[in-house]
Amino acid sequence: MAPNDAVAEQAEEQPKISTFAVLDLETTNLPAYRNNRVSITELCIYAFEAALLTKKKEEQNQDDQQELPAAPRVLHKLNLLFQPSMVVDPEAERITGLSNYLLERESQLDTDAAQLIVSFLKHLPSPVCLVAHNGWGFDFPILRQAFEKLNIELPQSLTCVDSLRAFMEIDDTQRKETSPFKVPNDVKEILDITELEPKQDTETCLKEPEAVVNIDWRTRNETTPNRPILKPKEAFAKRALLRDGDVDDLEGQTPPKRKPEGFRSRRQLFSGCKCAENKRYPPRGVYNLGSLYTRKFKIPAISAHQAEADVAMTTKLIQHYGIDFLAFAEEQAIPFQEVVPLGSPVCRKKSAI
Repeated sequence: MAPNDAVAEQAEEQPKISTFAVLDLETTNLPAYRNNRVSITELCIYAFEAALLTKKKEEQNQDDQQELPAAPRVLHKLNLLFQPSMVVDPEAERITGLSNYLLERESQLDTDAAQLIVSFLKHLPSPVCLVAHNGWGFDFPILRQAFEKLNIELPQSLTCVDSLRAFMEIDDTQRKETSPFKVPNDVKEILDITELEPKQDTETCLKEPEAVVNIDWRTRNETTPNRPILKPKEAFAKRALLRDGDVDDLEGQTPPKRKPEGFRSRRQLFSGCKCAENKRYPPRGVYNLGSLYTRKFKIPAISAHQAEADVAMTTKLIQHYGIDFLAFAEEQAIPFQEVVPLGSPVCRKKSAI
């Protein structure tokens, strides 16, 4: 192996992410309602080792996959509340339970608080990746705006990824993988042609006596018989019969699913698509954090729209998606410095595709 190849392979094996820092913000209002003027009322971060997601979950059935993952034993936590610099919108107060009255004795998000957040992130094993549900559209731009106002920068090595987009992309990939068959294009064309061919009208032949039916025996003998096209399940059953000679257990079986071929192959599933630059809207209500949590674990969501509760749910979902989430994050995470601050007219520079 050439020295350069060895160095490249070693660099590729180095983890791009050592720690996930799951973030959630609560604010006085939605930015769009006040011309991008917003104030942070609560910030929470849970941080844990990314390698936790590489533990394989072999021989799990559907019930096991729906079990609530245990919290990481090594879990860093930061939860801060701030006195807002503007009036809390009544709707935000109703949803978050935070009001100007409750927060009047709290400190504002000032230089000391910002430095505390920076110190917390620097304390974590680097490289660190921030994660937030709808982070690219909400949390990250607001956080960048707040730190820019204070003229404080977060660590240069910090990256960020949106768990909302990650969960959508992973679900799409898993649906493709669990599909019993991938029909090649040439087979699809055959099926399409077969569907377009007019069906022979055999009803008249069945009703009329044989003497009445005119059969062109010469044409029939010279015509090459058409090979029947089997449905996927029929083809699978036939192959199993030819191989084993036993069809007792074929009823209800489906073809074997493909198994993952290592972490590198999982990462390749999410390469190419620049998710941070290409916005994708989720189906209404499907990927709402509380709805997704309830659907995956079959238990009610816990105190949605409280920062720590939202972070806890996001952490559980990240653990549930496991190595696929890590693969997506290593492929799609962007430097935090590339996030456009809320209200900034400058758009993130897009690379030519």
